[in-house]
Amino acid sequence: MRVHRNRHVSAFVVVPNAAARHRGLSLTARGLLVTLLSLPDGTRATIDTITDQVEEGRRAVSKAFTALETAGYLRRERGQDPETGLWGTQSHVSDLPIDRIPAAGEPGTRIVGDSPKGIKNRGKNLLPDSAPQQTDEHQAEEEEEVSDTANNPNPAAEAGQAAAALAHLGGIEPRLKLSTTEVLRLAPLAVAWLAEGHNAAKITATLITRLPEHIDSAAALVSYRLKNQMPDRPAPKPRPLPDTRDLCEVCRAPFPLGRHGDVCATCKTELDRAAELLAGTISAEAEPTLDELTTARQGRERCRAAMAA
Repeated sequence: MRVHRNRHVSAFVVVPNAAARHRGLSLTARGLLVTLLSLPDGTRATIDTITDQVEEGRRAVSKAFTALETAGYLRRERGQDPETGLWGTQSHVSDLPIDRIPAAGEPGTRIVGDSPKGIKNRGKNLLPDSAPQQTDEHQAEEEEEVSDTANNPNPAAEAGQAAAALAHLGGIEPRLKLSTTEVLRLAPLAVAWLAEGHNAAKITATLITRLPEHIDSAAALVSYRLKNQMPDRPAPKPRPLPDTRDLCEVCRAPFPLGRHGDVCATCKTELDRAAELLAGTISAEAEPTLDELTTARQGRERCRAAMAA
């Protein structure tokens, strides 16, 4: 037998020889392992969905799933979705046998017999207890981080805005509904869009435009588009031209474009009238009498009554 191997740059899967030649696995189980490893991360892969894609029956596929789980290439964990509250099974597949799925962070310690109250969540704190000592070698990196923080004064706000945009995708397009874990995992990709000057509306429009008819994994599709379909950086808005219009020296109101002066027409009229009053050339207006005030008040009351009716 002569083996002809081709060089691939995309759409390929790497399988170790130990898995491809595993004597404890049937050919169906090995083929199932290759199929699962070729799927994108986050794809919904169950016995029923795989059975619909192959010629083997459901019983053979179920037996292959069990064989992979026994050999350590597959692990199925049952848990509750924190967003919907529904229970489901999460499958983990690996190209090497695994005893367990590693947890994030360092394992916590617990003395057998002690009450876990008050300390059961201690292992979930992934932050170090104390900051490491800064050395001269890291001084340049620290200065670069400070510079990036100055350019982006509020990264937490951008992260929240990106997470909110991804969380609302399911309300716009139900096929793109993401869990809380998926939103937190994909939020940094959306933050990169915000850093380039795109807003949340642009992110949403790009993610929901021209969707395929069948979506195997919403998280995989969103991840691919966030990584590969970012538009060009929007051109900066031109700065508005300075207002060069003359202002009234009294009320500071601008003159119409093309007209120049010191005092507007309204202020000039008031100033001329005040000058005439001070000079005594015109008499001041007489104050209204009590009868005139009463008539005006009655008129206003009749108008309010007519509008209310």
